[in-house]
Amino acid sequence: FADGHNKKFGTPEEAKELLTRAVNLVKSNNTVAFAMITAGQGGLINKDLYPFCTNMDGIMVAHPFISGTDMSDFKTSDGIKVADVMLKNAKENKISKVTYKLNRTGNIQDKEFKKTTFYTKVGKYVCASGYYTK
Repeated sequence: FADGHNKKFGTPEEAKELLTRAVNLVKSNNTVAFAMITAGQGGLINKDLYPFCTNMDGIMVAHPFISGTDMSDFKTSDGIKVADVMLKNAKENKISKVTYKLNRTGNIQDKEFKKTTFYTKVGKYVCASGYYTK
């Protein structure tokens, strides 16, 4: 196997690729895209990576674990209001990023990791995908 096939965690490149795929789906048909993202279908989950989308009020319209959640007031332990940063700074056709501390999805040890999330505006939504580092 080529390097990376046996790695447990996703890379920045893989996170960006998932975001690009999600954005293309949302542009094509947001209803189908949001259903696929939420269900984790169509290759939209890779290792510990997945895309997600919020509306401009910060409500998760597509997420494999927390769809429907209001993220507008969510603050990480290092004080970052991630949804606020993304909603204020997202621009069409430009991928930006925000870095913060968060528990890795499925982490049973209550240990925080650094997470960097790539995000972009897609019509009246902001879509994103992030990866963890040590």
